[in-house]
Amino acid sequence: MNETAAEELQAAVRELPQRLEGYREMLLANLVMIGEIPAPTFKEQARIEFVKQRFVECGLEQVSSDTAGNGLGILRGRTGRHAILLHAHADTPFPETLPHTLNVEPERVVGPGVADNALGLAAIVTLPTILDNLGISLDNDLVFMASVRSLGRGNLEGLRAFLVTTQLPLLAGLSIEGVPLGRMDYVSQATVGAEITCRVDPEHPVEAGAIPALNQVITQLRAMELPAESQTRLVLGSIAGGTSYKSPALSATLRFQLRGDADPVVDGITEQIVAICDAVARSTGVRVEFDVIARTRAGGLPDDHPLVVRTRHILEGLGIDPLPPTHSSAASVFLEQHIPSITLGVSYGAHRGEPSEYVEIAPMLKGLAQLIGVLQAIDGGCCD
Repeated sequence: MNETAAEELQAAVRELPQRLEGYREMLLANLVMIGEIPAPTFKEQARIEFVKQRFVECGLEQVSSDTAGNGLGILRGRTGRHAILLHAHADTPFPETLPHTLNVEPERVVGPGVADNALGLAAIVTLPTILDNLGISLDNDLVFMASVRSLGRGNLEGLRAFLVTTQLPLLAGLSIEGVPLGRMDYVSQATVGAEITCRVDPEHPVEAGAIPALNQVITQLRAMELPAESQTRLVLGSIAGGTSYKSPALSATLRFQLRGDADPVVDGITEQIVAICDAVARSTGVRVEFDVIARTRAGGLPDDHPLVVRTRHILEGLGIDPLPPTHSSAASVFLEQHIPSITLGVSYGAHRGEPSEYVEIAPMLKGLAQLIGVLQAIDGGCCD
C-alpha cells in the first residue's frame, strides 16, 4: 500500500462512524445476547454455539467448530489468495454460578465479562453484516474465529491449536478485545504465570502449618536480584490458604507472574524459583509444588512495521489516541507461527475483572470503524 492509497483509506475510514450509526442497536443486541451466556474458561461451548448461529445468519461459509472447539466462519474474498484471521476469545474469568445479566444504560453497558470479552465477540459477529450492507469487500478471505481456552490455565490453547493445524494461507491476525479503545498491542514479553502451593501431609502434620513455609518462599522470591536491563519483574498476584483463624493451614497458595524482555533471563529465573521451592520443602518438611499456569515468549513486530504504522495512522485519523503498546499474549502465539498480528480494543470501560465491569456505548462505532480500516490496510498489502 503506497502513501496515496493510505491517505485515501484514512479519509474513507474517517467517514465510517457516521455510516455505522444504523448498526449501533445491532451491536448492542449481540453484546447482550453473548454476554448473558456464561463462558468460564474450559466451559465456553454454549457461547460458541450461539456465535456460530450468528455466523450462519450473517451468511458466512464453512461455519464449524475445529478440533479444539473454536467457532469459525469464512467470508470469501474476491481472489482468496490469502486469509486474514479476525479473532476474539470467548471465555471470561467469571464462574457459571455468577448471574450474567447485562444492564444497558444510556451511556454504558454493565455486567460481568462485558469488556472481557463479550464486546470483542459482538464486534466480530456484527462485522459481516456491516461489510455486506456497506458494500465493503476484500480481496483476501476473512476468517472469523471465537476462540476457546484463552485465559489463565487456558493459556491461549484454542488460538494456538488453530494456528498450528490450519492449512489456510494466513496473511495476518487481528485480535479483538473489548477495551480499551486505542490499544494497539503488537509485542509480547517472556512471561511465566505460575502457582506455588505448600501442602501439609495430614498423616505427618507440621505444627506451624503451610503458611510459614509459603512465607519463606515469598521472602526468598523478594530477595532475588532481577536484571534491570531486561525489564524483568516479579508480580505477586494473590495468596490464599487455610480455613480458620485457630487452626494451622494444611495448604497455602501463591499466584504470581514473572515477566521480562528476554526468554533466557526468564527461563533462568524460573529455574531459581524451582530451586527455592525445593530448598523450602527440605527445610520445613512441607511439600512445595510449582505449577506453571501460562507461558509466553518475547517478540512481536517492530515499531516501524507497516501494519503498526498503518494501524496508528487509521486510529489517528479517527481521533483516537494510540496507547503505548503493552504485552499481548496473543502476539506471542502468532509469533510462534511467524504471522504478523495486532490486538485492538473496541471501546473504553472500567472495573475489568469485577461484576461491575462496564463498557461505554458512544465510542463503539469508532471502534468498529478502526477494525474495518485495519482489515482494509492488511488487504491492501501492508503485511505482504
